[in-house]
Amino acid sequence: MKKTGLIGGIVFGLAIVIVLIYLATCAVRVPVGYRGVVYSMNGGVTNETLSQGWHLTSPTKHVKNFTISNEQLLLTKDSREGSKENESFKVSTSDDASIAISFQMTYKFNDETLVDTYKRFKGMDGEDIVNNRVRAVLKSKISEVTTDYSMMNIYSGNRSEINEKITEYLDKAFEKEYGINVIDASIVDVHPDKQLQKTIDARVKAVQKKQQAQAEQETAKVEAETAKIQAQKDADVKKINAQAEADAKKIEAEAEAEANKVLSKSVTRQLIDMKLAEARLQHGWVEVNGANTVVTK
Repeated sequence: MKKTGLIGGIVFGLAIVIVLIYLATCAVRVPVGYRGVVYSMNGGVTNETLSQGWHLTSPTKHVKNFTISNEQLLLTKDSREGSKENESFKVSTSDDASIAISFQMTYKFNDETLVDTYKRFKGMDGEDIVNNRVRAVLKSKISEVTTDYSMMNIYSGNRSEINEKITEYLDKAFEKEYGINVIDASIVDVHPDKQLQKTIDARVKAVQKKQQAQAEQETAKVEAETAKIQAQKDADVKKINAQAEADAKKIEAEAEAEANKVLSKSVTRQLIDMKLAEARLQHGWVEVNGANTVVTK
């Protein structure tokens, strides 16, 4: 009985060891935000993909993981911005300059084409593809966009427009070449060298002078237009005043004429004789004979 129990214990222990070995060799974990592509030891790729979590697979199969949630690639000058070291790089411009930039890209692998992506880059997982393939072509791909813009456009212009163009271009190119969707790609900073900075400063000063001259011209134009408007207003006021004065004189003349007309109609022979009689009663007779005047009462 003891011997039988011992054998049973050994068998049970061996079974546990075998299970543990199986789990160690066949259990795989797909991290959160990733999807795994299953491939066999002989190099064959199945159409099977695994979601995040633990899975049991055949000992002859392995899994390559690809991120299907948003990941960020940072290539910056300062480690505080995200890079481990100075990973800024230079891009070309339309005026034949070359300027260093810090860059970031938000991306994810297309879940629907993961198997095809793995077949294309056999032996690589998503991280390998980004680090060994995508990074290698970023400079040239971005330069294909920045060559449409001048150095000053990139340094201090409408960078949101440039970033939008870069995002669209990389998304189209990387979807086709690497099965990657680019969510956002941005030039986050520019790092001109000393000589280039002098050139930029000189251009900034020239632009500022031009803007100041334009502002002064615009001010002079506004002032001249204001003076013209004021002069026209003054002329209009004078014209109105002159017209008002002329109208007043006309009205006064018309009133006087009307009064004279009324007066002339009211002066009759009887009124004249009456006034003459009144005057004679008060002053007597007045006779004029040459230079001698005789008043007779």
